[in-house]
Amino acid sequence: MIYLKVLSLTNEFEEERFGGAGTAATGIVYMLDRLGMEQTVVVPRSDWNKPGRLARGQHINVLGLPRNIYYFGHLEMVWADALRHKFPELLQKWDVIHLQAINFAPLAYLLSEGRIPILYSVYSFLREELGDPKVPGLQEQFKIQEELLKHCHRIHLISQSEVHYLAEHFPQYLSKAEKLALGISLPTERWNQVNTNNRFLYVGRLLEYKGLEDLIEAVGRVYRTERQICLDIVGKGPAPYEKYLKRMVSSLKLGDCVQFHGWQPSLEVKQRMVHAMALIIPSRREAFGLVALEGMAIGTPLISSSAGGLAELVSPTGALTFEAGNINQLSEALMTAIDNPSLLKLFSERARERVLSYAWEQLAPLYLNLLENLTQ
Repeated sequence: MIYLKVLSLTNEFEEERFGGAGTAATGIVYMLDRLGMEQTVVVPRSDWNKPGRLARGQHINVLGLPRNIYYFGHLEMVWADALRHKFPELLQKWDVIHLQAINFAPLAYLLSEGRIPILYSVYSFLREELGDPKVPGLQEQFKIQEELLKHCHRIHLISQSEVHYLAEHFPQYLSKAEKLALGISLPTERWNQVNTNNRFLYVGRLLEYKGLEDLIEAVGRVYRTERQICLDIVGKGPAPYEKYLKRMVSSLKLGDCVQFHGWQPSLEVKQRMVHAMALIIPSRREAFGLVALEGMAIGTPLISSSAGGLAELVSPTGALTFEAGNINQLSEALMTAIDNPSLLKLFSERARERVLSYAWEQLAPLYLNLLENLTQ
């Protein structure tokens, strides 16, 4: 039985995933597919030279667009008129337009015409996440997102910290906001404490607000206590910042114990989580913390800051937590993990228990209710 027809507009999906937003978008689409939704997903594809279509799941049609000037313009905003003429099937009567990336806002407005409800999933408030730098391109993106808050019909927020941000900065839109956590597909992999070898793991984008400088400094402090410690960093970021981090590692003489691995496929990341002593989330700001949730699902012990949505997701009774930006507390947490392996085993068990409530199957009725209410 087909309940609803949903058009999903996202900057990341499946093979095009680059981080938490891509994982979230993919998870939501497949969850809705299992509920019987008929969905068309429009997504850029970095590895395609021309548009293409793919079938996925039971009722998922994917329209992939090359990331080029024919489809995307300034700030990678989609050319809505070009898509309307090139793909007239997008003009059909949708029950809901699910917007998951601001660069598709022009297309959502064009197709909605004020009649089809737009659900906007906010995976982060850009002005909060990026620190509000006075950079013209970023300021334009901030304004695009804030216009979306005004024009969409329902705002999907992913944590209580994001609800607080909306209430403080845009209270006029709070009445159309709903908080729904992101979910996880429970993996078969399980954490293996036997061969951790004091190897800690960071997974995520290499950006300043992710707290990597704090983490490297903390590893240096632990290293100087003559404890054995290694850190694997998986992820990519702007080239100048990556070079800065590598220079920092070199200046602290940590080249033998801190390794950068770049971006890696999800299967390899899961294997690193299986064999890590702990997964470290040192973020200074975080809307939710999907990497933490993925680690918890495998049972990898967490060392996490309490920034933003992490405070809601990560329990202090099931992880080593520290105040965001507090390098002393982070280095102490690393030493506690090294010195107390039995504590990590306890955290692993508690993490696996806690994550069950975040399984997509548990969250599915809430998402279904959100969509159905939009169409009434």
